[in-house]
Amino acid sequence: MKIIADSGSTKCTWLMTDGVHTTELRTRGINAVQNSPELIREALAELPPCEKPEAIYFYGAGCGRTFPEATAKMVRALREHFGADHIEAESDLLGAARALFGRGEGVACILGTGSNSCWCRGGEIVENVPPLGYVLGDEGSGSAMGRNLVNGIFKGHIPLREAFLAAHGLTYEEIIRRVYSEPYANRFLASFAPFVHAHLDCPEVRAMVLKTFADFAERNLSRYPARLPVGCVGGVAAGFADLLRAALAQCGYQVGQIVASPAAGLIEYHYGK
Repeated sequence: MKIIADSGSTKCTWLMTDGVHTTELRTRGINAVQNSPELIREALAELPPCEKPEAIYFYGAGCGRTFPEATAKMVRALREHFGADHIEAESDLLGAARALFGRGEGVACILGTGSNSCWCRGGEIVENVPPLGYVLGDEGSGSAMGRNLVNGIFKGHIPLREAFLAAHGLTYEEIIRRVYSEPYANRFLASFAPFVHAHLDCPEVRAMVLKTFADFAERNLSRYPARLPVGCVGGVAAGFADLLRAALAQCGYQVGQIVASPAAGLIEYHYGK
């Protein structure tokens, strides 16, 4: 049995699989940079006991070559909990690349609460345009969409102010406080994505979504070779797949897979099917 994990900061999906039969479990998310060893242990403790796996492949925020110390911390915690001999901890972006393109070549994108992208080839990352987070970047993400929605509503470009405030039980003052004075403002902004999806029949909302994805293409995809196919993974990518395809096609990109989760692709990658 192998264990394959796909983790963001909010939730982690664990796949216990032999390549044919798979058990899927969820725990709180693990960010190896942000979380202490104790918090990582607490998240791992949410899993039921299991037999010693032959290998663990953990793909998560805060792991990979960019974060060597955090990655080593994650590997130690996984070895302590599972007792496995072979453990790899890599970035969630590499997980997306392997799930979408296997050992082929293309541009892999994550569009969820945040966003990221890379040029991948042979199961490795060739080049990465830095996402810069929700304040400086994260174009195309749920947080960017929420930010653009709130901006449009309160500046009068999107005529849904009363419906929006009523749907979320918020006031203008509460929104400002949540964004500027409390942690996890990116998650707060991304939580408005369902409202956006429910109001796609509003021309102003639809135009805002298309522009959000066009911004992602302009600021990120334009830095990679134009000939490469594009694949996307994440809740925002899957939830707005039709508009995402339309926006990227308008920008001249060939879009292949759009999936909510990298799970199936990662199982295929690690079992060589």
